[in-house]
Parts: sequence; structure tokens; C-alpha cells
Amino acid sequence: MAKIVWRYRLTNQEQQLWEREELRGWRAAMTGFVEDEARDRGCLKFAIYSTDEVLILKDSVTRDHEESAED
Repeated sequence: MAKIVWRYRLTNQEQQLWEREELRGWRAAMTGFVEDEARDRGCLKFAIYSTDEVLILKDSVTRDHEESAED
């Protein structure tokens, strides 16, 4: 049975990078990393929390392109 939500809490350094507006590309990469982790663990959704446990982002895990090709 799949877990519902993979929760990821940012480290202090990740939090500082996330807050910098000019690092939008880094945010997208971090979001992709967390989504990949959720997918690998069999979760259906993922959530990213700040260091003080405030929800920053919540989204559904998309199917991996390799999995889609095997179907």
C-alpha cells in the first residue's frame, strides 16, 4: 500500500536559498528532488516544509516517464 504524503523539511541552508528570489531555478530543482524521493518511496503526494514547520509547497507526484513507457 502506498503512503499518501512524503514530508520534507528544509535544512537551515536550504531555507536560506529557498527565500532568495533570484534562485527560482534552485527551487525548481529542489522540488524535483523531493518529488523524486516521494516517488521512490511509493508516495502519492509530497510536501515541503520550512525549518519552522510551515507548509511551503504541496503537490501530487507525477508518474515517471520510464514507468509510463513500460505500461
